Amino acid sequence: MKLTRRHLEPGAAVNYIQVSHRRTAIEYALAGIQRLRDANVELLGGDNLSREMEATMQSWVTETLLQGAYLREYHLWEKDCKSYFTNMAKRNNEFLSMKPKRGQRFPELVRDVLAAFAATIPDKLLEEIERMRDRVNIMKHETGLTIDHFIDEGDYTLALAALEEFWATLANFEEVNYGR
Repeated sequence: MKLTRRHLEPGAAVNYIQVSHRRTAIEYALAGIQRLRDANVELLGGDNLSREMEATMQSWVTETLLQGAYLREYHLWEKDCKSYFTNMAKRNNEFLSMKPKRGQRFPELVRDVLAAFAATIPDKLLEEIERMRDRVNIMKHETGLTIDHFIDEGDYTLALAALEEFWATLANFEEVNYGR
């Protein structure tokens, strides 16, 4: 099978753009949280207690935002993969199930599907996405979730860079069909 994009249809690039837009939205929100903290410290006189309370609130809000954004990004990647590869298979007059086999992890399924389309994604990207999946499942299912399991801004940035590069790399394998 081939990854065939019709002329003027977005293909993998649309997923790259959407991940990038959501990354920008989180960066915007984090900058807003910092500005609000700074404004509150100034408004409250900048005493030690105010600074400490505002720093704590900033940390809580940032942590909450990053946890949710990280979870969302992984699940959107799964949904986008299902849609993208199913549509590409249809263009090849093939049926493709994007349901993992028993015991198969979704990134492993994607690796198999990529092989069916003769497309390769660098192992480091798929490993980062697999790591993302593992962390999401810990966040969702493990009891006794601790701060050690929390996502920080660096984790989030690495994960989104991997997702962006996944879609950008995939777009390079697409052939454009200029016909109907």
